[in-house]
Amino acid sequence: MRELNDRLMMAERALTDRDGLSERPWYKHLIYGPSKYDDYGSKSFPGVDDAIDNAKKLNTKASWENVQHQIWRVSRAIRHASLVLKGELI
Repeated sequence: MRELNDRLMMAERALTDRDGLSERPWYKHLIYGPSKYDDYGSKSFPGVDDAIDNAKKLNTKASWENVQHQIWRVSRAIRHASLVLKGELI
């Protein structure tokens, strides 16, 4: 039971990033977080969502590359959480 509890705790930590969200580094979770435009709402994948909104406004190569980077950050976090839950990464 202790090992499963530890895996769950570490999996949740794996879904965070020490750098946090762009322009809001105090929010560390990459899977869910508060909406940038609604203090009472929440968003799934807030970093990706913010990057897409920004890229739609700017429509530059760099802004769309940032969308790709944000998706990469989330996929890395999910991959790490998966490894932790399988007991392959501690």
